[in-house]
Amino acid sequence: MSEAGEARKRYLARQLARYWPRAADALLDLPVASAPEAPAEPLPPEFTVVSLPHWTADAAVEGGLLVPRRFAGAGSGERWRATDWWGAADWYLNGAAECAHERAHGPVHSYSFRLEGWDARMWERAWVNRIALFLRRWAARERQAAEDTLLGPLPEAEILLTHDVDAVDKTAAIRFKQTAFHGYNALRLAARGRARAAGRKLAAAARFLFTTPDYRSFDTIAAAESARGVTSWFFVYGGKTRGRSLKAALFDPGYDVEAEPVARALRALADGGWRIGLHPSFAAWRDPEQLAGEKARVERALAREVTGCRQHWLRFGWRETWRAQQAAGLTLDATLGFNDRPGFRNGAALCFHPRDGEGWAPLGIASVPMVLMDSHLYDYAELGEEERLREMRRWLDEVRATRGVASVIWHAHVLGADYGWRPGYEALLSLLAARHAD
Repeated sequence: MSEAGEARKRYLARQLARYWPRAADALLDLPVASAPEAPAEPLPPEFTVVSLPHWTADAAVEGGLLVPRRFAGAGSGERWRATDWWGAADWYLNGAAECAHERAHGPVHSYSFRLEGWDARMWERAWVNRIALFLRRWAARERQAAEDTLLGPLPEAEILLTHDVDAVDKTAAIRFKQTAFHGYNALRLAARGRARAAGRKLAAAARFLFTTPDYRSFDTIAAAESARGVTSWFFVYGGKTRGRSLKAALFDPGYDVEAEPVARALRALADGGWRIGLHPSFAAWRDPEQLAGEKARVERALAREVTGCRQHWLRFGWRETWRAQQAAGLTLDATLGFNDRPGFRNGAALCFHPRDGEGWAPLGIASVPMVLMDSHLYDYAELGEEERLREMRRWLDEVRATRGVASVIWHAHVLGADYGWRPGYEALLSLLAARHAD
């Protein structure tokens, strides 16, 4: 194996260490094939399913794993022995295909529809975690040892419930944006001949336009989560509210984090064990100075250090966002996900340190993926109550089955009566509490 291949293997062994808390050398010694370097990343990416041996069927999906074609072994025999599993895991984890697309076309930020023609199977499962589970099993067989004895016990899944605090009052900008979004969806549904569903969206638009409920849901959320033994993250806006551009006024939250009673409510949450992070402004996704300034405002309001963040509107670029966040003093990001669909954007449910550029040194900042958001279930899909519950279970069950780490978003203000999304939040809490009890 080349020097680069060895460096890649060591990097991945560290990022996947939750699956082998001891005896990582057993993984490094596996006879994993090494695929040749490709001259260019094929776009859209091409995939094949590599069948796994029977003794690791629990790591597979319908008998195999989805692998980028250039890393898969050829032939009709035991292709898994000729597959570059380390290469495939890194390809997913560090978004190789998206990075290539970004170099050619600029960031898609977090809209999967901009990746036209891409195979959605790549986002359906935590493929990296499943590769890790397979490699763990293989290493134990090679050493003729029990997995837990050799490598340590498997970890429990970690599902982080988070709340992006986009509003504490119903501003004119929010009223306009959500009403327009409901109207757009009504037209889209009508064009598909779904008159009844279009009518429901129009009714929702009217309700949203003419009502003014209370969005200050901090106490409501804390009480509901305390009753179920759940604590969450709140990501709060630290940007300015005066003297800003029309674009910023339209796209950014309208509250001042240093004004009472917002600051007092946030300090009470922090005192109670909830985590508070930064929700940077729309334009700050690659600006370390702006990120640092907004981080400092939230820290003044809390009288505490802030180390975690999630970008507003999930504004994100693979080459710039994490580096800007790190330069601003942040150590954890929960942005990596899609606005317009649930799923595993980098094929992983894993807290990991992204690679720094083309080398194999990890960045100092860690990333936790976001796999499910409230608007996926309400704005981007026309689902009934039972269908929403099944969707929640689907994504949470994949994280749990792979012993992974991921976050979900339920915006704080959507508990307001004009949204009507509180039953979904209560259902999500019940699912998280059940898993916690298990």
